[in-house]
Amino acid sequence: MSQVYKVDAQTSAADIALAVDAAISAVKAGGLAVIPTDTSYAVICDAFNNGAITKLRMAKKQNSDIALPIAAGSIETIRGVAKFSTIANDLASALWPGPLTLLTVAQDSLSWNIGQAGSALAVRVPHHEVAQAVLAGVGPTVMTGAQSMGQAAVQTVEQAQAALSDFVDVYLDGGPLSARISTVIDATTDHVRMVRSGELSLAQIRAVLPSVIDASAS
Repeated sequence: MSQVYKVDAQTSAADIALAVDAAISAVKAGGLAVIPTDTSYAVICDAFNNGAITKLRMAKKQNSDIALPIAAGSIETIRGVAKFSTIANDLASALWPGPLTLLTVAQDSLSWNIGQAGSALAVRVPHHEVAQAVLAGVGPTVMTGAQSMGQAAVQTVEQAQAALSDFVDVYLDGGPLSARISTVIDATTDHVRMVRSGELSLAQIRAVLPSVIDASAS
């Protein structure tokens, strides 16, 4: 049976801390947690636990060949799993925490089962206090939308529950979210491209990197 914890603006700091600890414990035990982020609700699991990753894919009705993104509570943690070019580092330093997903390259020493996407690894640090607290407690984490494969991003915990049901051990309810998506930037080469438009506009990206190519419509 899943547990649901309130973590909205009306929830006390003590109760939020208990909820965060419950989510951290669930993930460390190989389970799944749903957390609010700066865009929509996300489901997370330990990035190095193959059983947890399999469970997450089952919950989302997702094939094993689809690459899973990685999130963390800080840039420093992301640097431990991803190789950052100077350009990627500049973007991350300026726009993280925030609704920006960077496509980078995984560190050579890593062994995990997050799927194949060529040499690209999608990484993100969300700008949400509860999400950051949970992610800081578990380290590098698979973080993907809390909805079935192919469905729209979810705005409420109730929508996440309808999609993922008791596959998820802990749900953190932060109230209604925007259900927008992060902007995706491919920084795997020197020719940096915006491959998906989202919460961050092209103008905001170009304020940091004027040379970024808009490939979001292609």
